[in-house]
Amino acid sequence: MRSLDEVLFSRRSVRAYTGEPVPADLRRRLLDAALRAPTAGNMMLYSIIEVEDPALKARLAVTCDNQPFIARAPWVLVFLADWQRTMDCFASAGAVPGGAGAPAEADLLLACCDALIAAQTLAVAAEAHGVGSCYIGDIMEN
Repeated sequence: MRSLDEVLFSRRSVRAYTGEPVPADLRRRLLDAALRAPTAGNMMLYSIIEVEDPALKARLAVTCDNQPFIARAPWVLVFLADWQRTMDCFASAGAVPGGAGAPAEADLLLACCDALIAAQTLAVAAEAHGVGSCYIGDIMEN
């Protein structure tokens, strides 16, 4: 594996792929790295969705400002702040929606930050293993 400095300073967004799939064991390792990323209060109020269906990847490519390379990517992940998970977590702790201790806007921001930290952790781990990546922010617009 390459040094951390080499990984961080050589990382580039990759929009052209070899066509080789990312092996299942490497996918698991990279997802495990993402799940080890720090989160606010260790609540992990985000979700990671793997998009494997070619039709869904094609639809995602269109949704993200017509970027066809998304549909050709061998592995597509969507990182998102998960408001339902947030509500469930707070409810399990006894919070009542709208009441004291219920989730607020700041909790959504924390969940967004947690999702971004997990995504960055996975991107760095992927780069260390020779797998390129590209962030797509356009999904937030739609």
